[in-house]
Amino acid sequence: MAVGANMSRHVQLLGALVVTELVNPLMADVNPVARLFSAVLFGVLGVTVFRAIFDTQSRRRIGAALACTAIAINLVRLWAPTGMKLPVELAFNISTVAFFAFCLYVIVNHVFGARNLRADDVVGAFSGYIIIALIWGRLYAFAWMIVPGSFSISSDIQWQLANWHTFQALFDYYSFTTISSIGYGNITTTGPLSNTLVWLEVMCGQFYLAVVIATIVGIKVAQALASPREGG
Repeated sequence: MAVGANMSRHVQLLGALVVTELVNPLMADVNPVARLFSAVLFGVLGVTVFRAIFDTQSRRRIGAALACTAIAINLVRLWAPTGMKLPVELAFNISTVAFFAFCLYVIVNHVFGARNLRADDVVGAFSGYIIIALIWGRLYAFAWMIVPGSFSISSDIQWQLANWHTFQALFDYYSFTTISSIGYGNITTTGPLSNTLVWLEVMCGQFYLAVVIATIVGIKVAQALASPREGG
């Protein structure tokens, strides 16, 4: 496959992740059009991920099964009756985590399996870092839903808990500030479950950065050393 095509696909993947995170909080309106647009956006993200990173038959089958499950539950969630909202939203979060976790596995496998490092590999590795934060954003939301009050949230931003899209965006924001070790202090943990999730994300994020950067540097050094010999 041509480098240009690979680069284009990984840029599309990164763009889809960023656009989804930017647009979802704007879907706070609960009218049917906004809800349907949100579902379509999630479906587009799934298709983009599928095209960008699933390069074998087995990965396509597993990826398609996980993506279709998450998309189907998302559609059910949009029109689920009030009494079924919580279990359906929990199921949607779990299915999304499973899909993102498989995507992360494939991306890491690509990075470690690359003999020649190209720009698309770097873009893919960066997308993997974003996916880690998105996984933990769903886990934080999951923790809040099963143990309300797992986090102490500033009164200035508590209004975001009232709508699904701003609710998820709020915990994605917390996840990104946690994995980058910024921590603005407007959301803090208050219980064992949320405490454990936080230190697990920090350790996972730091380990990912250290290992992936070391791998990228190692490949680049090997390429630089091999180039003169190949030229000779």
